[in-house]
Amino acid sequence: MEQERSLRQWYTELSELAPDADAVAKRRRGYDFEKVLKGLLESEGLEPRSSYKSPGEQIDGSLYLDGGFLLLEAKWHADPIPASTLYQFKGKVDGKLVGTLGVFISMSGYSADAVDALIAGKSLNLILFTKEDMDAAIIQEIGFKQILKEKLRKAAEEGLAFYPIVTELVKASASEPVHIERAHYDRVTGKVLRNDTQPATPTDLIIVCESDTDREVLANIVQRLLSGSKSTKKIEIISALGKISVPRIANSLLMANPEVRVLTVVDSDNDVAGSQLLLSNNIEPTNWAPIIIDPQIEEWLGLSEEEMRRLRRASRLNRSLQAVEQLDLDQLRKTDPVFDAFCREVLSA
Repeated sequence: MEQERSLRQWYTELSELAPDADAVAKRRRGYDFEKVLKGLLESEGLEPRSSYKSPGEQIDGSLYLDGGFLLLEAKWHADPIPASTLYQFKGKVDGKLVGTLGVFISMSGYSADAVDALIAGKSLNLILFTKEDMDAAIIQEIGFKQILKEKLRKAAEEGLAFYPIVTELVKASASEPVHIERAHYDRVTGKVLRNDTQPATPTDLIIVCESDTDREVLANIVQRLLSGSKSTKKIEIISALGKISVPRIANSLLMANPEVRVLTVVDSDNDVAGSQLLLSNNIEPTNWAPIIIDPQIEEWLGLSEEEMRRLRRASRLNRSLQAVEQLDLDQLRKTDPVFDAFCREVLSA
């Protein structure tokens, strides 16, 4: 128990390193994170092996789970991991024993096209973790093994390289203001992923979107909508980390909970018809609706693609949330039928 507490404290300290810290401090954080990760895996009986070299390549490590070995790579960079880095790791995994899988942990997330590019390939043998997954494993004390097993199940059943454990909950009730909270669910059992597992209360609507930034933007829009409606609702918002993953995750959610309404929110990328086909061809149940923003969600916020491209990741999110605060919801509903459809789904959930 003392080791678990110390790992949690150490991990928290690493997470609090200032974004403008010097390169030496960031390199030290990377080394320390490897130690925290090794300690976490050891504490869960996953028999980790530290970084080692095989001919012509460097492997961050490996772990043992239920009779099989998985290769491991962990990165804590300033910028999201691009598809090229994932392909490089995939190449290492491909060259090992048939059936070997890889676990990639990126504490800075993944680029917009990275996850989609990975699952669009012929074979899937990587499981992706984000910082939010590691927060859930260490700070929330859910455990790495439990999250890994959930991700492996979804990779096998749905072909998902990344399956989200973290969700934003927007809750409205008569007794307290509308608020946003973060939760972690096991979507197979419908229970909260905690050591003292308790049944999750029913959700009125699940929104699946493309990215973490979209998730935060939509959560704040939903919060504003519900604040003005005086209704009692619970709406869950999930990031798929990629457009191709949106219908797969929506399909998985609907199969597990067919009574819950699912809303898929994607950018059209200047192809509304193609986006509609992507969703409809990959979602089997009927209790869902598409929201296709043409060309992208920044259109709702009055932000240009060029402006957002100039900003760093954290600055893009802050700028987007500022735009949500300034948004005239009623006026946008009058001028944008897609936004109006989104609002009607939220308010009628």
